[in-house]
Formats: sequence, structure tokens, C-alpha cells
Amino acid sequence: MKPRNFSILYMLIPVLSVLITWAGGFWALAGNGPAEYGFPLPWKTVELVPTCFSCPQPTSYNWSFFILDAAFYAAIGYGIVLFYAWLCSRPA
Repeated sequence: MKPRNFSILYMLIPVLSVLITWAGGFWALAGNGPAEYGFPLPWKTVELVPTCFSCPQPTSYNWSFFILDAAFYAAIGYGIVLFYAWLCSRPA
């Protein structure tokens, strides 16, 4: 890969990590209490309040966990790119 292609990839990794973190907020983690969303850290919590069915449930967001989740996925993405660059630069 040319260096220009890597620079585009380096710019896309943070965007993709935030999108993956946001998409992970739609899957609930198992538990008995309030529904917690996000992986590996639960950054979205929906409280279970016995009210009417059509009423929205109170939701709280832990933005520090959201940022840590995005950093986790960005580290995975950068690790994959650096490993690929290392494999390409090795002599055959």
C-alpha cells in the first residue's frame, strides 16, 4: 500500500471506532437491574420504571465510558493497520 492510502486509513479509524461504539449501544448486556448497553463498557443505561408501556424510559449516558469504548476500538484498528504495515515491510 502507498503512504497516501495509509493516511486515509489513519483518518478513517477514529470515525469507524465511534460508529462501532455507537452501534454497540443497541445491544443490551445481560443483567437483572437496568438494561445496560455498550461493549466492553456499558455507557448507556435504561432504567426500568414500572409506568405505562408507551412512556419513554429514563436513559442515562456515561460519556467517559463511551470515549473509552471508542478508544478501545481505535486501538484495535490501529493495531491491525500497524501489523499489516509491519508484514508488508518485512523482507521476503
